[in-house]
Amino acid sequence: MIGRARPWLATAAALAAAVVGYRTHVRPWMYFWGATHEEMVEGLPGDELVDGAGPRTTRAVTINAGPEAVWPWLVQIGEDRGGFYSYSALERAVGADIHNADRIHPEWQDLQVGDTVWLARRGGDRARQVVAALEPKSYLVLMNPDDYDKVLRGERASGSWAFHLQPAGDRTRLLARGNGGSAGNPIFDIAHFVMERKMLDGIRRRAERSG
Repeated sequence: MIGRARPWLATAAALAAAVVGYRTHVRPWMYFWGATHEEMVEGLPGDELVDGAGPRTTRAVTINAGPEAVWPWLVQIGEDRGGFYSYSALERAVGADIHNADRIHPEWQDLQVGDTVWLARRGGDRARQVVAALEPKSYLVLMNPDDYDKVLRGERASGSWAFHLQPAGDRTRLLARGNGGSAGNPIFDIAHFVMERKMLDGIRRRAERSG
């Protein structure tokens, strides 16, 4: 019986080691990819709208262009607009009609608080974000419609997805800040990391080319 149990013990030990490795090494790397310690811990506009009970992610890239060159690409994101500059083939495979823009569209530049940014229109309210806060050339804070309604009532949201442009000389630090929401679910965390990392790089490449 002892001999038969050993393979199971080895499997259990390997699974436990994998879980520990994911939590102590992989997840922190994904959550804070590209960000400095100061960027990880600093409070950013929009953080105050969320209850703060859930996990937080902060990812960042340096863009060799000023915020004025980055903002037009960021403000036109959305399924029915400029896309998300990520893996559009993967997004279309799950039902989103994404076509990433390679130029700035003037008709998509007037985004206001309360406007919708679609992730996938076929998903209805579950697949759209609402602009909860916005400062041109500085930050864009999104959240789901239920959370936005909470904010309008003076309550705290359960999650948000935000982008911040921080000048760094003649360059820009682009930060993506996630608060709460589905973060903490490994399946979501891995998929979101892959797509968001590509998105940040997609914005970087476009802004550097146009700036």
